[in-house]
Amino acid sequence: MTSARGKSAGLKRLMMWCNGLDWRHLKLALVGVLLILVMGLFQPLGSTLAADTQDHPLPAAIAAELNPLRPPDTSSPRATIASLILNLDRVYLIGKDPEQSGRETLQPLRRAVRTLDLSEVPRAFAEGVGAEVALLLKEVIDRVGLPPYASIPDAEQVEREDLTQWRIPNTEILLQQVQEGPRAGAWLFSADTVDRAEDFFASVEDLPYRPQGSTPGIYRAYTLTPGTGIDFTWADSHALPPWLAEEWLGQAVWQWLAAAAAVIGAIAIALLAYRLARRAERRAQAKLGRETRWRTMIALMLALLLAVSVHALIDWQINFTGSMLQSIARVFVVIEYSLLAWLVAVVFSRIPEVIIRSRRLRSRGIDSQLLRLGFKLLIVIAIAAMVIDAADRIGLPAYSVLTGLGVGSLAIALAARETLANLLGSIAIMLDRPFAIGDWIKLNGVEGTVEDIGFRSTRIRTFYDSQLSVPNSSTMAATIDNMGRRTYRRVYTTLAIRYDTPPERIEAFVEGIKAVIMATPSTRKDYFHVVLNDFAPSSLDIMLYFFLQVPDWSAELVERQRVLLEIVRLAERLEVKFAFPTQTVEIERLPELSQPLTSVSP
Repeated sequence: MTSARGKSAGLKRLMMWCNGLDWRHLKLALVGVLLILVMGLFQPLGSTLAADTQDHPLPAAIAAELNPLRPPDTSSPRATIASLILNLDRVYLIGKDPEQSGRETLQPLRRAVRTLDLSEVPRAFAEGVGAEVALLLKEVIDRVGLPPYASIPDAEQVEREDLTQWRIPNTEILLQQVQEGPRAGAWLFSADTVDRAEDFFASVEDLPYRPQGSTPGIYRAYTLTPGTGIDFTWADSHALPPWLAEEWLGQAVWQWLAAAAAVIGAIAIALLAYRLARRAERRAQAKLGRETRWRTMIALMLALLLAVSVHALIDWQINFTGSMLQSIARVFVVIEYSLLAWLVAVVFSRIPEVIIRSRRLRSRGIDSQLLRLGFKLLIVIAIAAMVIDAADRIGLPAYSVLTGLGVGSLAIALAARETLANLLGSIAIMLDRPFAIGDWIKLNGVEGTVEDIGFRSTRIRTFYDSQLSVPNSSTMAATIDNMGRRTYRRVYTTLAIRYDTPPERIEAFVEGIKAVIMATPSTRKDYFHVVLNDFAPSSLDIMLYFFLQVPDWSAELVERQRVLLEIVRLAERLEVKFAFPTQTVEIERLPELSQPLTSVSP
């Protein structure tokens, strides 16, 4: 017994001590213990990894000249020119070797492109333009030559003379030191040189190649090689008939034929798919009674895929070059973004319809209209973002596009001021919700039922069955009396009884009417008035004032009739007579005639 009592007392003290603990401190202590355990578990693992690293040293770096990831040397004008020439010489040797694939020329060609300042070239054309400019500069240098190698500034001379630019003597080919950005300090062929490279080549194209270090025909081989890389087999006309290798507008005839076949085929497939989709959707709409657009979405996605594929085919396989490539690329960028915008508009316009059907919302209700409006705004935002991105891809500055959009939006706003006012009014109606479809409202002296709330106007069906369209801007500025949102509907009328009705019978009639109101289920029981209210010229007037709790006007008429019929029956039981608008004239005596009446013969 003593042992049991001791255990019980100890348990009680332990419970009291636990109750006195601050649980926040206890949680912190538990977290600390867990952290210590985790650190204890990972410390041996860290020690093991360190020991393994010491026992097994990391692999040594390969020689710099063998590392394909090593960037080209652009530390000085001399290093940059050497990087361009040496890499393109390697491209030439690989392209001339029939045992090697043209794709193997890509790595040295891309290293040569790294010597160019492409900061002002649109990103959609940067890679293609860079390869062309590098080859064009090599063609120019092969014809005009370079000064002695030792006379070209190296890194020491650049630092000693604080040079920031250097021009190849007797040319306008300029190399500049990049002052900012991720390549700050690098010497690159300037953006102006990149822009004028084609003009430089056109000026020296008829000059002969220098006898040493030249790479004859390297640019022509690039323009004629299908796919990526350079293969001199195509340039030497061994793979095609001579007439197909002839140039027209800077491109070979076979390139024009291949591009035309690809474009015509893509357009035919896209149009066929779209027409089949629209035909199938019209049949589905006639069968289901609602519009479906998923087939159009598939057709648009197919068209977008075809446009991207043909663009890539012309750029990478058919290999258009020069200004023609940039013009075609701009056209395809516009086509691709237009198709994407169309697809986004169709998808975003169908999403609210799916939500409305799944939630079983009223199709023309405010919630549905607000949902549609929200997705239309998303369409506008998405298309604006696409316009900005497309402009950036084809080389238009973003700030110019934004300025144009701003000016255009201002012009549209001024030209469509009333339309925008109605649109804002519709948004205000949808957010504030002063009425809903089906409500009975009074607006600017017009009374009727709301049939539709659109983005421009609200349609009201009047009680003489005409349809009235009220601009939403006027609707929000008007005073709206929403009769459809009444909790109770008032009934106010006057019961006229005859003056010869005894007071006791009047009191019984009034109390009986009160009982009728209390006994009717649809009436408001806590607030009504039935009183003898006035002495009218031809009647005693009893004011009847009560409320009905009914859902609509039709039910109001039925319940009003029920109450009035009960009052008529009550009046018959109490023998209370309703008065008519009559007058009684009392004449005390007739005036005497001053002369006797005489008959007048006709």
